[in-house]
Amino acid sequence: MSVWVFRIIIFILLLGVSKAKSETFDTFYLEAQPDPQLSILDVLQLDKEFVLVSSPFIDIQPQQKLWLKISPTFFEQIDKYHWVLYSDKLTQGHVTFYWVQSGKLINKSAFSKLNNSAPEQRIFPHIRLTSESQNTAIYIEVTNPVAQQISLNLITAEEFDTLKQSRQFWYGTELGLLYFVSLFMFMMALTSKHKYLAYLGGYFTFIALQYSVITGVIYFYLPDLVAEYISSLTAGWLFLSAAACIMFNAKFLSLKQNNKRAYRIVQTTARFFLAAACFVVIFQTSISVVAQILSFAVLLVCILTSYYFALQTKHALIGLMLVAWLPALFIELARILLVSGFIPQSELIWPVRALVFVHVILICLAIYLLDKKKQDSFVFYSLHDKDTGLANRQALQHFLDTLVGIKRNHTILAFSPMMSDQVKLSFGVEYANKRLKVLFKRLKGQLNPYLEGESSEQSHQLYKLSDDTFALILIGDLSLNQIEQYVCVLAAVFEEGVEYKGFQLSDQIKVGVAHYPTHAINSELLIQRSLLALADSHSFGVNWHIYDPTIAAMAERRLKLSAALQHAIHNDELSLFLQPQVLLCTGQVYGAEGLLRWQHPDLGFVAPDEFIPIAEASGQINALTEWVITQGLSYQQEIVKVYPNHMLSLNISGKDLSRKELIVQLITQLNELSLDPSQIILEITESVAIAGKGKLKETIEDYRHLGVKIAIDDYGTGYSSLAYLSELGFDELKVDKQFVMDIETSSKNQTICKTTCDMAKSLGSMVVAEGVENLASYNKLMHYGCDIAQGYFISKPIKFEDYMLWLSQANLAIDVKQLLVR
Repeated sequence: MSVWVFRIIIFILLLGVSKAKSETFDTFYLEAQPDPQLSILDVLQLDKEFVLVSSPFIDIQPQQKLWLKISPTFFEQIDKYHWVLYSDKLTQGHVTFYWVQSGKLINKSAFSKLNNSAPEQRIFPHIRLTSESQNTAIYIEVTNPVAQQISLNLITAEEFDTLKQSRQFWYGTELGLLYFVSLFMFMMALTSKHKYLAYLGGYFTFIALQYSVITGVIYFYLPDLVAEYISSLTAGWLFLSAAACIMFNAKFLSLKQNNKRAYRIVQTTARFFLAAACFVVIFQTSISVVAQILSFAVLLVCILTSYYFALQTKHALIGLMLVAWLPALFIELARILLVSGFIPQSELIWPVRALVFVHVILICLAIYLLDKKKQDSFVFYSLHDKDTGLANRQALQHFLDTLVGIKRNHTILAFSPMMSDQVKLSFGVEYANKRLKVLFKRLKGQLNPYLEGESSEQSHQLYKLSDDTFALILIGDLSLNQIEQYVCVLAAVFEEGVEYKGFQLSDQIKVGVAHYPTHAINSELLIQRSLLALADSHSFGVNWHIYDPTIAAMAERRLKLSAALQHAIHNDELSLFLQPQVLLCTGQVYGAEGLLRWQHPDLGFVAPDEFIPIAEASGQINALTEWVITQGLSYQQEIVKVYPNHMLSLNISGKDLSRKELIVQLITQLNELSLDPSQIILEITESVAIAGKGKLKETIEDYRHLGVKIAIDDYGTGYSSLAYLSELGFDELKVDKQFVMDIETSSKNQTICKTTCDMAKSLGSMVVAEGVENLASYNKLMHYGCDIAQGYFISKPIKFEDYMLWLSQANLAIDVKQLLVR
C-alpha cells in the first residue's frame, strides 16, 4: 500500500515540475500597421517586412491586429517528428495559427471567444506541426481588446501532452480545493454559530469563478453559453469577492463590537462593491484597469483598517489571519499586472498556484485554530469558573472520584465568605471577582508551605462549588489540630482583606469539613455533607463545623416537611386551635388567639416554630396564611352567635403583611360572613416591626382603615423601645411569656412587666400577658394594671369544639377566675 502511495506522490511531483522544453526559434513581427482586412496570402507577400523581436514576450496593444512569424530551428530528427507551438490564453480576443511550408498553407488553428473552440484551446491556444521539412514557418494573427503580454513556446508533441495533462490536473486540483473549501464554509455557517463563514464561502466561490475564467478551465465543466456568460461577468465576480472579503474580515475581527464607526465605514464600502457588482451583472459591462487598481486600493485600505482596530483589542490569531491574506493581495496584484499587459500569463502560473494553496491553507488553518481555541476555551470553562478562574464543581468531583478510586483518604473544606453578597451589592460584581482572585492568589501562597510534602499538585487547589461557596481538598489523614490550622490560614487571609480606596475590606468565613471515608464513601455524598456541615448554625461562636449525622437528619426532615406542607394545606391536616384570653379587671372572656397546629400522619406533631420557617423559605407561607384567615373567620362567625363581643387574634407572617391580596381576602370574607372588623386582631412579631418600620407603618394604616386592629407580639424579645413601636400605631402589646412565667419570683421581670403596662397605658394601648401559668402570676399582673391574660392557667390551646364548650361554661361564671380555682 505504501509503495503505491509513494508512486502516486512521485507522479504528482513529476506533473508539477515538468517544464516545457522550448526549442530554439526566432520571432518576427510585421512592423507596418497591417490592414484589418489583410489575409494570410497578403501577409506572405509581405514576408520581407517582418522584423525580429528581441524580447521573449510579445506586447499586444488594445484593439490592434498583430501579425507574428515564427521560424523554428529543428534539430536533426526523424521525418515527421511532431511538434506543438502554443501561446498564452488571450482574455477576450482571438489568435489564429497558420502553418506554412515552402510558401504553402498546410494547416491553421484558430481560437476565439466567438467560435466553439475545443476546451484545451481555451487554456492555451496551439497548433500541431511536423518537422518533415526544414522550410517551415508559422504565422500568427493576434487581436485583443485590452493590452496583454503573451509568450510563445515550441515543444515536442509528447512534451505538450504531458504539459496539458499537468495543467489540467493542477487546474482541477486548485478549483476543486477552492469549491470544496467554499462549500465547507457554507456548511459551517449553516450548522454553527459562526455565520460570518458564509462570507468566506462566497469569497472562495467568486475567486474560483475568476480563476476559472482566467485559465479557461470554466469551459471544461460548463456549457459554452453558460461559460461565456460567466466570463463576461468577470468584473462582477471581482467586486463580489472584494465585498465578501471585507465583510468576512470585519465579522471575524469583531469590528462592530470594537469600533462601530469603523465598522459602518467598512460595511458601506462592502455595499458599494455589491452595488458595483449588480451594475456589472445587469449591464454586462467591463471595467478599466484604472478602476481595478482603485478597487484594489480601497480593498486594501478596508482590510488594513479592520486589522488596525483588531490589533488594538488583541484579537485572537490576528497575526496568522493577516499573514493568510497576504497571498490573496499578491494574487490580486498579479492579476492587475496581467490585465495591464505588464507580465504574460505563463510567468504567473506557478507563483499564483503556490499563492492560492498557501492562501487557502492559511485561511483554513486560522479558522481551525480559532475554532479549536474556542473549543479548548469551552472545555476549560466547563471545568473552571469564568469569573474567578477556579476549577468548578465538576472538576472537583472528577478529582475526588480519582482519589476514591485509589482509596486515598482525603478531607474537603467547604468555605463561604460572609461578606460576598454585600461586596457585590456595594462595589459591583466585577470588583467582587477581582477581590476574590487577589484573596485566592494570596491563599495559595499561604497554603504552599503547609503542603510542600504533598505529592499531588492538586492537593491544595481551590474549587468553586457555587456562587459564594468554595472548597479546598487536603489529602491524607489529618488530626483536628491540623484541620484547625488550615481553617486558621483560610480565615486569616480573608480577615486581612483587600485594600479598597484607602481602607482594608476584611471578611470572615464559615467552614464545613467532611472526611473520606469517615463521613462518605463517594465524592457526591462527600461534597453534600461538607455543605451540610457548612450550613450548621447551631454551634454558636464556632466558625467551622465537622459533619454531624444529625445535621443530615434535620435537613432530610425539613425537606419532607416542605414537600408535605402543600399536601397538608389542601387535605385538612392542619388545625386552628384557640387559646382563651381573659380581661383581668372583670374576669370576663375577652377573646382567643388562633394557634396553628399540624399533626402529620407519619411524622407526628409538628410544632409551628419548625414548619412556619420552612413555609416562609419555600414560598408556601401565602397559602398557609390564607388558610388561617379563612378558618379563623369561619370560627369567629360561629363564636359571635354565642358571645357577640368576642375578639379573635390571628398571627400574620411578616412576608404576608404587605401583600395586597391579603387585604382583599379580609375585606371579601368579612363582608361575606358579616363580621365586625374591629373584633379581628392581626398579630405581628416585634422583629418584623423592627425590620420594616417605614413601609410597615403605611401597611398598618391600610389595615386600620379597614377597621382591623394590630397587635405587637413577643414584645421584649427584640431591641426596640416602646416609643419606637408606638410610632406604628398598634392597638395591643403582647408581653412575651419569658417575662411572665416567673414573674412572682423574678424582680427583673416584675419591673419589665410593670413598666411595660404603665408605658402602654400612657400610649392608649392594651397589654396582653402571655404565659400566665398560675394564680400568683394572674393576681400580680392584675395588680400591675395589665389588661388581658393568656396562658395555661386559663386554658391551653384547644380545638374549636372544646373551646365552644369552655366558652359556654365561662359565660355562666361571674368571674372566670372563680371557675379556674375550683
